[in-house]
Amino acid sequence: MKKSFLLPAIAMLLLTASCAKEKHCRCAVLGSQAVRVITIKSAHCHDINYVSYYDELDTLHVDSLVCTDYPFEADSLIVYSRHED
Repeated sequence: MKKSFLLPAIAMLLLTASCAKEKHCRCAVLGSQAVRVITIKSAHCHDINYVSYYDELDTLHVDSLVCTDYPFEADSLIVYSRHED
């Protein structure tokens, strides 16, 4: 009897924990070679279509984006030690 309540409780706990994770979205700015990495708490990366920001002169800029949450190998930092002979 306890197992029948325990397994669904564990499944619900895992489901809520997996939904609460932050996602790192890699976004390409349309018409530019710029890439932005945006962190979101909910939704999907492909739902992000634009980002607005202010520059040093307090001018509002809007960039159109194409985003993905696909993990790229370049996103991980690889440090090679330098061997001196």
